[in-house]
Amino acid sequence: MRQITYIILLSFSFFLFACEEDVVLDLRQIEKRLIVEANVTNINPAVKVALSYSQAFYDLPETNRQTNASVSITNNKGESELLKPDSAGFFVSGQFNVEHGEMYTLKVEIDDQIVEVESQMPKLVEIAGVAFVPNPFWKNPDSLNVFVNVLDPKGEDNYFRLLINKLSEKQGNELYVVDDTFGKDGTISMPVYFKTYKPGDTIVVELRHITRAMADYYGGLSDNINGSFNSIAPGNPVSNMPDDVYGYFATYAVDRDTIIVSNGFPSF
Repeated sequence: MRQITYIILLSFSFFLFACEEDVVLDLRQIEKRLIVEANVTNINPAVKVALSYSQAFYDLPETNRQTNASVSITNNKGESELLKPDSAGFFVSGQFNVEHGEMYTLKVEIDDQIVEVESQMPKLVEIAGVAFVPNPFWKNPDSLNVFVNVLDPKGEDNYFRLLINKLSEKQGNELYVVDDTFGKDGTISMPVYFKTYKPGDTIVVELRHITRAMADYYGGLSDNINGSFNSIAPGNPVSNMPDDVYGYFATYAVDRDTIIVSNGFPSF
């Protein structure tokens, strides 16, 4: 009986191989949309904008930054600057002055399309302290976790993005976003478990005080990357851009510190 079962399974496997065929999904051509990725911050260049267009499913992946556009930034005092494209295809500011609490308007004119978006620059929030703590799961002095402490500004909802990397490494793009739900008007501790360091490493800690709009955008982007059931199709998170434009307009205040990792003791 067992031998007969083997013969049946073997025959069925031949049938599956015989029916193997490449399938090309008939996806309708999606409408090409403008993508705006704009940042205003307190470090140079103060304003940096990338323009591109969305691609169809079967298009070869490419990043063609568009420079045939007019891009400007204006504050609520009426001061403005027309941004110029650099050699990498980014529109960047020259001497534009950025102030915390100021409202900024981004204006993009490209291919008969005009986009205007506003965003307010958050106040600067400084890193209060950094501690290096042995990983509880790896009993190894070369596996230190980082804890970053921040004093949450009082009387308001605040959102932060944390970026950490070794000085010799290119800055990562991890979506470590924290709000002040569990530390409002007090000290917020941000543990970093997904990276480890050893004594003597030099690391750069960058704290970004971001807006609620960008916290929501990063949340949607994270869902897409992780493939959750709540992910957004076709992959564009909700943002502060108009409905017919992909991307974001981010204003954020940066505090950055370079630290040499000690033997598990706090560094302030």
